[in-house]
Amino acid sequence: MHQRKLALSIALGAMLTLALLVAFSLSQNSAMASAVAPETSPQIGADEAIRAQDAVSTAHVVVVFSEEKTAVRSISWTETISRVGALRAAGFSVETEDSSGAICNINGDGCPASDCFCSENWWWQGGWDPEQEQWDAPWPLPDPADGDVLGFRNSTAWGAPRFPAPSYVAGLKALDWLRDQQQTDGGFGSLNATAETLMAVGANRVDASTWRGEGPSLLANMLSEGTELANRNASGVGKLATALAAQQSCWPIDAMRPLDYYDPVSGTFSHDTLYQAWAMLGTSALGETVPPSATQHLKEVQQPDGGWEWAARQGTDTNSTALALQALAAAGEPLTSTTVVSGLNYLDDAQNEDGGFPYSPNSPCGPPVSDANSTAYVLQALVATGQDALTGTWAITNTNPVSYLLSLQLPDGSFEWQAGTGADVFATRQVIPALLHQPFPLQITTAEDCYGISGKVVSSHQTTPSASAQGSDDGIADVTVWAQGAGDLYFATTVDPTGAYTLSVPSTGTYTLSPSYGDYVFTPREHTVKVTGDPGDVSSGHVFVGETRIYLALVMRN
Repeated sequence: MHQRKLALSIALGAMLTLALLVAFSLSQNSAMASAVAPETSPQIGADEAIRAQDAVSTAHVVVVFSEEKTAVRSISWTETISRVGALRAAGFSVETEDSSGAICNINGDGCPASDCFCSENWWWQGGWDPEQEQWDAPWPLPDPADGDVLGFRNSTAWGAPRFPAPSYVAGLKALDWLRDQQQTDGGFGSLNATAETLMAVGANRVDASTWRGEGPSLLANMLSEGTELANRNASGVGKLATALAAQQSCWPIDAMRPLDYYDPVSGTFSHDTLYQAWAMLGTSALGETVPPSATQHLKEVQQPDGGWEWAARQGTDTNSTALALQALAAAGEPLTSTTVVSGLNYLDDAQNEDGGFPYSPNSPCGPPVSDANSTAYVLQALVATGQDALTGTWAITNTNPVSYLLSLQLPDGSFEWQAGTGADVFATRQVIPALLHQPFPLQITTAEDCYGISGKVVSSHQTTPSASAQGSDDGIADVTVWAQGAGDLYFATTVDPTGAYTLSVPSTGTYTLSPSYGDYVFTPREHTVKVTGDPGDVSSGHVFVGETRIYLALVMRN
């Protein structure tokens, strides 16, 4: 009897298992059919979808504006597109002359359509010839084709973009890779790394407020944390100024400016050459005059071999020399001066046979090996001092600084520090401005102060039978206060015992404040703040009261 029951149970179990497997298979097939439904819908059949995909063409658009400011974009299209259509697909505004179709201006750079051929319209246009490895302008210009690199340049020195097309395309690919490294707070790790990434973005004339995921944008992160960077040292403030000027951004509340570090007695922003150079570059970026004594001091600390040390008795190196040359050029030092020529001679002697540059040509650790960061800084210095980095002194057999850098790019768009070392975020972000033909400062603009929102976060004593509270009307440190508004998310952290915070925001308008910190609960949960007034004004008095509860164990009795 028991055996028959056991056999019956086994049989029923097997039947039930088989039924479940069939049901699961049907459910899975149904889900798979649902997933591919858009491709096989009556409107677009599978063959039509494949044909449409095959018809997609891609190209790159390189636009070099007046003063050699560069923007590189990628586009895609189906069927046919004109060159003007390609510019518009890349996000540029274009005005053309009706009768000839000539380009009058791009993003307002050039002449109005009503006077297309005025003295400010020098728009060269053409494309990259990959077989001849040079820019070409055949007439009539053909419509864009798949894989093309289209070139446009506005300059009285009529001609094509200065660098080869692969350099510009490589810079854009590097930016695309770099964007994937962005963290949830909008930054890239350290304040220095975030500022340098912001420079790389600005070198391509990209609005950094568009670099964002779920949290703050890259620009919002720098406005939120820029005060800390600026108040560290002269190098930090110089980098912040260079980065924010390229975005035409406001200046964070309570942040020092480069000239705040200047000592007229010594003629220095800092005794370290590297910091002095960055402060001079930041001063120039904000449209302010570099004090002549600061320029003179930088010239005086040039070493007998023509190079500069980053700090006294550290030995000359290519990085400090390249930054010093850019700072001198930005301050108005004649490019034919003995100081500049000697600095260039030092770099010439440091160049390796692979076309690249090492950190130090006199390294005690063995033969000096080229690296991406050093070569990028030197390349920027060559551009800043009017050198042609592709020919003459800087071309060695079949290589030069640009081709050396291109040899270090990996298929995913990232760059290696040296060949075989793998993807390197530091190298990638520093290479981008150089590949786009952009020395420091990237742009010059006057940065008005941001608007401010300030307040406090304090704790409240509140005890219940099942909970205990910490503190009593004391400030709470390390609380992040978020401000949603102006299409972005800004933040500040309470760092002192009073629980005080100050937020920098870019414009007037309505912002919603909300604090967050561990398991604290805040009252109110949100503040709505209307920011008004003039740049630099601070809306104050916004207080949050926080409470954390530690729940006691509940003892159960029988």
